[in-house]
Amino acid sequence: MSCNLKGGLFLNYNKNIITLVASMFLVASGYTMVIPFLPLYLGELGVPDNEISFWTGIVFSSCFLVAGVMGPVWGKLADSGGKKKMAVRAAVLLGFSYLFCGLCQNQYHLMAARAFQGFANGFVAASMAIISDSTESDKLGATLGMAQTSLVVGGILGPLMGGALSHVFGMRDTFFLSALFLWIVAAAVICFVRDKKHAVKKGGEKTSIGADLSYVAHKPSLRELLMLCFFLQTTILMIQPVTSLYVGELMHHEGNIELTAGFIMSSGGLAGALTTTLWGKFGQEKGYYRAMTVTLLAAGVITILQSIPDSIWGFGLCQFLVGCFVIGVNPSLNAALVEHTPSDFRGRIFGLSTAAQQFGNMLGPLLSSAVSMAFGIWEVYLTAGIIQLLLGLKVWVSHGRGDRR
Repeated sequence: MSCNLKGGLFLNYNKNIITLVASMFLVASGYTMVIPFLPLYLGELGVPDNEISFWTGIVFSSCFLVAGVMGPVWGKLADSGGKKKMAVRAAVLLGFSYLFCGLCQNQYHLMAARAFQGFANGFVAASMAIISDSTESDKLGATLGMAQTSLVVGGILGPLMGGALSHVFGMRDTFFLSALFLWIVAAAVICFVRDKKHAVKKGGEKTSIGADLSYVAHKPSLRELLMLCFFLQTTILMIQPVTSLYVGELMHHEGNIELTAGFIMSSGGLAGALTTTLWGKFGQEKGYYRAMTVTLLAAGVITILQSIPDSIWGFGLCQFLVGCFVIGVNPSLNAALVEHTPSDFRGRIFGLSTAAQQFGNMLGPLLSSAVSMAFGIWEVYLTAGIIQLLLGLKVWVSHGRGDRR
């Protein structure tokens, strides 16, 4: 009887992991099928060319701002009401957000739909919390690395699918397909994912968000990890908006700049997909902080090398190498969050990490614009690389031996 019970639990947990890893791939694909093309969609909605950059910033930021505010709320509800419920809630509402985007008639509608998308956010945070509950501690790093790989691969394939579908059917139908992806995910989670019995605790209902923030504030390890989430995401979003411009400068504004820039950006994602599981295993075996130190320092050095004006080939190689390291930070970062957090607080800690990342998403483009306007584009890479180096040095100074705790 005991053997059968353990076998059933093992089967349920494996179903959880398989279902959620596949679901995160669909969520990432659905997101990147449409989001990179929002500036083009604004043009279709009738926004004048000289206003598209402004409205692009507005529709992006509206989502990040609302998602950052709501992250701790959804995390708390995941711990008090069930992580599975929050995953289903997010998938269903995100599906409606894409539907609303496809039905937009002007930029104001799109801004509201994106704000609703930020409100609906939280699927990845809830999924990571369930996966961490469903994984043995000695396999945590590798499993979270696999989950991160699914997000990266989905992020790589999404723009390719979105570009092809937009060309054949138009942008609106691509939004509708993304909505379908999310509703398929919701159905899969309902049918195949199981919460751990102790995931819902009465005590979780008695704490306020203020108390949760106070709990984190009094835990130096959690403060440090959330700080890393924020600043790492800031550096990533500093670079993304200027890459196509930098590629144009390196190509002397000749040739197919858009195609070249897309290929170079995808190469970084491909590198991350190939290496992130390996970094997860490295962190599991050698220590999560050691893995973060190595990946942050290496990413910082190579990002700084990208700031040296050279050939397009050298820049592309550096972009590939940066992808090998910067995406590899996440498995160990997520595993360290789990190591420092009790099971009944994991929904909240992943909600807070989501909030930190979303606010980093907001700050990154703003900082990028300020640096590029004051100095130039290559200085954006220099600034981002220095920040990554400082993050790596901070981790090394605080955890020189690379211990997990």
